[in-house]
Parts: sequence; structure tokens; C-alpha cells
Amino acid sequence: MILAHITSSFRETFPARASEWALATMLFGWSVVLFANPTLFADTPSFAAGLAQIVPQGTLAVLCGIAGAGRLVCLGINGAWRRSPHLRSVGAFIATGFWFIITLGLLKAGANGTGLAIYPVLMFLDSYNVIRAAGEAGLSDQRHGRVTGDGHPN
Repeated sequence: MILAHITSSFRETFPARASEWALATMLFGWSVVLFANPTLFADTPSFAAGLAQIVPQGTLAVLCGIAGAGRLVCLGINGAWRRSPHLRSVGAFIATGFWFIITLGLLKAGANGTGLAIYPVLMFLDSYNVIRAAGEAGLSDQRHGRVTGDGHPN
């Protein structure tokens, strides 16, 4: 029954949540790449001079893996639990922090590569996802009687 709900929910909500799925997958993918290439930060000048000065590669790999996988799980159970929009909002907020740290690392290294065209956009897209999921969380709270129509708690 739960699997049927998850499958149905995925088909219904994927178009509206495509950016959340993509960004969660990218964050998890970052973890996979960092684990697969343990000397990536040391071997890449823009990472060695910037991101490695902010957070060690192993730490970032673990944190990206936890955040990305957690976010994918939250998206997968979406709707099966009343608090799933709340968790989606928190997940997008955390991911925004990762995209910010990566952007900051590239700026700190003085890297003028294509990453500066990509990571800030990912950061702003996840910022938008925070707002959107928080709005859905508010609607969920209203629907389940957690707040009144004017937004005040019962």
C-alpha cells in the first residue's frame, strides 16, 4: 500500500518537483564523486585553493551524501506523511548552504571557470524551492487543522 502511494505520488508530483529531484540528485552525486576521487580537492587547483580551505573533502562528501539521500527519501515519501513538505523545505534550505559553500570556494580560489555560472544558479533555485515547499507546508498545516485560515495556530 505504501509503495502504491509512493508510485502514485511520484507520478502526480514529479513535474512540479522536478527541480527538487534534480538538485537532490546533484547533491548526492557530488558525494559520490568526492568519495570516488579522494584526491580531487588536492589535484584540482580551484578546489585546493578555495573549497578545501573551507571544508575537508571527506567531510563534504559525507555531508552531501546524507543531505542528498535524505532529500531524495523525503521527496519519495512526499504526501505519505503530513510533514513531508516541511522536510522538503528544510532539505532545500540545507542544500542551498552547500551550493553557497561551493560558490564561495570557487570565488575564494579566484576561479573564473564555468562553475561560477552554475553553482550560484543552483543556490538560487534551491532558495526558491525553500519558499515553495514552505508554502506547501503551510497549506498542509491548514488542511490538517494545525492552523486556522488566518495562519494562526489552533
